[in-house]
Amino acid sequence: MNRLPSWCLGLTTLLVLTVACLWNYYPPIAGPQHFGIVFPTPLPVGTSEPVVVTGKPTAGDFLYVRYVDAQTVVFTYDSWGHGGPSSQPIAIKPGTRHTLELIMPSLAAVPGSVEPFSENVRVTLAGIAVLEGVVHSFQRHAEHAYFGRNPLGGTSCGAQFQGQLTQGDGRPVATNVPAAFTLRARIRGWLWHGRWQVGAIALVSLAVAWAARHRRLTATASAQRLVPRVQAVLTSHRAFALTAVLCCTAFAAMITHGTFRLISVESFTDFYDFQASSLLQGRLDVPEAAVMEEAFIHEGKTYGYFGLTPALLRLPFVIFGMPFGELSRAAMLVYFAVTLVGAYRLLLDATQLLRPNCPRPAAWQTMLLTAHVGLGSTVFFLGSRAYIYHEAILCGIMFAVLSCWCALRHLANPTGRWWLGALALGVLSVHARPPTGLFALTVLGCVAATHLFRLSLSQSPSPSPVPCPPSPVLRPPSSLRPLAIGALAIAGVASFNALSYAKFGTIEGCPLRLNVQYDAKRLANIDSRQFHLANLPYGLATYVLRSTVEFEANFPWIYLGPKIPRADFPRARLDLPDRTLAVPFGMTGLFVLATAVGAWACWTLPAARAPLLVLSVAVVPVALAMFAAIATAERYTGDFCPYLISAAAFALAAPVWHRTGVALLVGATLWSCALTFAVTLHYQGQTVWGLAPEVRENYQQLRDRVDRFLLSSAPTSR
Repeated sequence: MNRLPSWCLGLTTLLVLTVACLWNYYPPIAGPQHFGIVFPTPLPVGTSEPVVVTGKPTAGDFLYVRYVDAQTVVFTYDSWGHGGPSSQPIAIKPGTRHTLELIMPSLAAVPGSVEPFSENVRVTLAGIAVLEGVVHSFQRHAEHAYFGRNPLGGTSCGAQFQGQLTQGDGRPVATNVPAAFTLRARIRGWLWHGRWQVGAIALVSLAVAWAARHRRLTATASAQRLVPRVQAVLTSHRAFALTAVLCCTAFAAMITHGTFRLISVESFTDFYDFQASSLLQGRLDVPEAAVMEEAFIHEGKTYGYFGLTPALLRLPFVIFGMPFGELSRAAMLVYFAVTLVGAYRLLLDATQLLRPNCPRPAAWQTMLLTAHVGLGSTVFFLGSRAYIYHEAILCGIMFAVLSCWCALRHLANPTGRWWLGALALGVLSVHARPPTGLFALTVLGCVAATHLFRLSLSQSPSPSPVPCPPSPVLRPPSSLRPLAIGALAIAGVASFNALSYAKFGTIEGCPLRLNVQYDAKRLANIDSRQFHLANLPYGLATYVLRSTVEFEANFPWIYLGPKIPRADFPRARLDLPDRTLAVPFGMTGLFVLATAVGAWACWTLPAARAPLLVLSVAVVPVALAMFAAIATAERYTGDFCPYLISAAAFALAAPVWHRTGVALLVGATLWSCALTFAVTLHYQGQTVWGLAPEVRENYQQLRDRVDRFLLSSAPTSR
């Protein structure tokens, strides 16, 4: 086959992507910036004028000069909503040129930059440092830097510098970034500061050339075959597709507060973007603004205890300068949709295993499982708020469900390579949310132990009446594979502790003594530890035994009740116990399927015994860790979702379902959906922090409208 067309296609891809990247690319303004500054004559005493302004309204940084009297000025740095330092009064000569050198963090803080930027501001006038200190700063879009003018507004300074800012050669300084960089400077800056983009474009172009070289079909023929394939898939899986679309629409409406704006800024959603930027710079620490009160300080650097997986998924977006800190909603919707796909794949495999003569689940089974996972579980509750806590859990759930699917496929086919997928996805899960990853990798370890046990049974010698001389026992080569898989699963769990050591100098995943919120008194209350055996009764009561559901006459009628009193468990060492729905009462259908129906399936269906026992054993360490923790919260019940989803899929695929059982299961699912929706809506509208005031106002208005409508519709007695 002629290679020329494939190489031409690769070069065309390289050219198109290069032009697309350079079209609106401006390099970060790194290092000290040198200017000449001439103050106006006479000085407009009592006013403030901008020198350098970066960012956008509500997220901008200002370096400005304030005129004290006819010959005295003060330089001040201000980060929107955070303030900043000011210099001592400085004597100057109006109308005379002074040399000005400055370092401002936000000038270099462009998403995707490979160079770390300082958190110090430094201003030197005529060779004398007049202002210096560690300051808060905002990431800025590459174009959002302005010299001698202030287009952001605010109250820090006026709109224009009335003096002159010049370059070293005396030419006037461009007032904005596009005017400051020539095309040659942009290309040169891109080749250095944008080298991650350069590398990514090169890889994509090579991949396109390779694919064109090895592709035997033309694009037209591929498209002609693709359309009927998609139609066939949608037809054969229409029950899942319709239910999943309904669930995703409801989740998108909830997480966007009904606006369906998936690309949007919310508070505490940019940590993973900052973490991705740090990874591109070869660092694990992040700016203090990325973690706020969740900051962990070690050796003078700021870290977050959150895992790296969502940050790794952000890398392409950060590299190519896509919306910084605005992707949490969209990312969580993707995690939600993929979780539904993983649950459906588990149901398909369970059905093929338990009902070989009917390899596809019934439509009601598909719709019921998908609706319960998508609308009646903590997976939906996490859509109440798009911020880092919920994103981490939902990401962990998604990868854990997919890992369990691969691990159970390996259980059915030990000679295959599904264990590789289970291991990789489990590691990604543990670095998103440790409890979900612990469950996924424990499932893989239990699968390996099951294969090892089966091998030992199949290779055990049969009794012989003739005595044989003793001989050394050699382990069969085939037993090395499950041993290696089990060891890799343990290493996958330990990788989280290794990362913690790299960040904190300890294998503790969350060393509270390094957290800025914990003082000596608070640490003493919990013995500086996250887990206590004395908490097991409290955790068991919170997550399993006690119902905290309350009913009221006002919409949405079903509420999350008060948290369990600490006085009932005087020995418990608790720090942040919050109101929580016990799993049997909050995810009733999944819980009944995973426990009671699962136990029945184990007893009556030998084919279901191994996968259900593996899942049941694997959930034990996760449950113990959750019960022993010093904190409880409704969102933490999401850590049980991978087990509930996986076990429920196998229990639901049981060969025989009577009408009574189906009716009870449908009722439990409807109850879970109604409860989850009500609790999620109320939590979003009245409890969770960080949302815009209009969200709470809209929720209250909705409650009032519904209550008035029902009151006006109620029959009156005569």
